[in-house]
Amino acid sequence: MYVRIVRPGAADRESEPRPIEMPASLPLLPLDLDLVRGFRFACRPDCGLCCFAEPRVAPEELVRITTARPDVQLRGHGRDRFLAARPRGGACQFLAADRCELHALRPRPCREYPLTVHAGRRLQVSVVLSCPGVGLEPLTSDRPARDRPDPFGLGSELGSLEERRKAARRSPIFETEHRGRRVERFLRAAGRWQDDDEVRRALDPRPPLPGPADYPVAAPPPEEEGLERLPLFFDGRAGPVAFAGALGGWDLLELSATGGGRSLGRFVPPERPPGLDGGAARLLSGYLRYMLARDAFLASVHLEMLDTESGSVTDAARVALRELGATVLARAVVRSKLASRDRTVLTEAEVAGGIRATDQDWLDRPTWGDRW
Repeated sequence: MYVRIVRPGAADRESEPRPIEMPASLPLLPLDLDLVRGFRFACRPDCGLCCFAEPRVAPEELVRITTARPDVQLRGHGRDRFLAARPRGGACQFLAADRCELHALRPRPCREYPLTVHAGRRLQVSVVLSCPGVGLEPLTSDRPARDRPDPFGLGSELGSLEERRKAARRSPIFETEHRGRRVERFLRAAGRWQDDDEVRRALDPRPPLPGPADYPVAAPPPEEEGLERLPLFFDGRAGPVAFAGALGGWDLLELSATGGGRSLGRFVPPERPPGLDGGAARLLSGYLRYMLARDAFLASVHLEMLDTESGSVTDAARVALRELGATVLARAVVRSKLASRDRTVLTEAEVAGGIRATDQDWLDRPTWGDRW
């Protein structure tokens, strides 16, 4: 989920890291909030989806947590520390009866969800659309993001981000800008580079929708690779539901907070794109535009381009958007089958279910930036 440990991307493998001299002082960067405007949020206490994760813990938070709970279990990855989840895909060790036993001392990723920040060339905030407490109405709005109203229900989350920004002892984007410039130089030398604004102008008016060539979509990881690796969604059950790849279809597993999963059945994903009614097509198009506006999306496209030899950034982004759209629709079809609705034409509500089942999974992809 949103704070799982991320595997190194291609940019991290490019060469041995060289020392970066940090300036004595750097300007305090603002948070770019355009992609948060217009969204409404109300946490669903019966959900717990975000608790099936391992949140990163800052050093000062770790002191307070270990003082209150000396029995806390941690995982390490480099210099970072994470609150360990229970084994076999279980929830955070402090989730009990759908409540957080560490709520007053919960680390910042928990305080700030469903917001996510990508530190690349700026600190861009966006909304994790897998969270069922987030309304998707802005995706179908004709108003530019900057002209939308302030978000509703996200005051404490935005306040936590602002406090963290002001307390930062070093620029969150200094090192990521350095990595980004290396990637850009590599792609420029190959004649493949395009600035983000140029790519967005080319694709934003009418983002490419998936076609027959984009099916069948890639299967999710099999259960044998670990339940913690599987994409999740909230379905009104006691635990979140996970997609797992299997022979002959996809398994859907209801996960338990204590670990393990209960099979809900095996379902065959579509071999070709399903039909969409008018509202469904509009919502999918709006979601692809929202993804294109995320710096994290283009930064992940840049990384993938390091392993290919031809095509511009626009070409690669177009392919990635079609792949994303196909995944959304395939997961929407499988979710509708779970609910005993075998649709040939998907509704807006069903495409919304596909987005919920896909967004976090794609946000977890490596980029040359950082999740701040």
